[in-house]
Amino acid sequence: MRRLVALTFFTCVSAWAQDTPLPETEKSAIEYKSIPEALAGLRAKPGTEISNQGGWTIAIEPDTKVIWSFAPESHPAYPALVKRAVVSQNGSVFVKMDVKCQASKSACDALVREFIQLNEKMRSSFQSKENKQE
Repeated sequence: MRRLVALTFFTCVSAWAQDTPLPETEKSAIEYKSIPEALAGLRAKPGTEISNQGGWTIAIEPDTKVIWSFAPESHPAYPALVKRAVVSQNGSVFVKMDVKCQASKSACDALVREFIQLNEKMRSSFQSKENKQE
């Protein structure tokens, strides 16, 4: 049976133990009720840039610095989406991440771990850019 898993993180933690189940919540900060609704809503939203990168559908909202990543059918966590927002607070850069995943708990946890690593790289890149601007 598939279940909906929603996760919200501020990605300042560099890694979770690989065998420890990740925390989850039934309430999602994602404003769409389903993954197909999210993709359709973003496609209709003015200013949103949609592309395909390595089979993933990527939607970028440049004005709000939000990146949506939709897993391809070939991914173990499909159907899943990851919403990431770059947040600058008190001189530090964070990546706020929300996930909707309807695959198995282990596949969803693996997806989240994969994105935690990507977020840390993205956060470091944004932090470097902000430090150069000072």
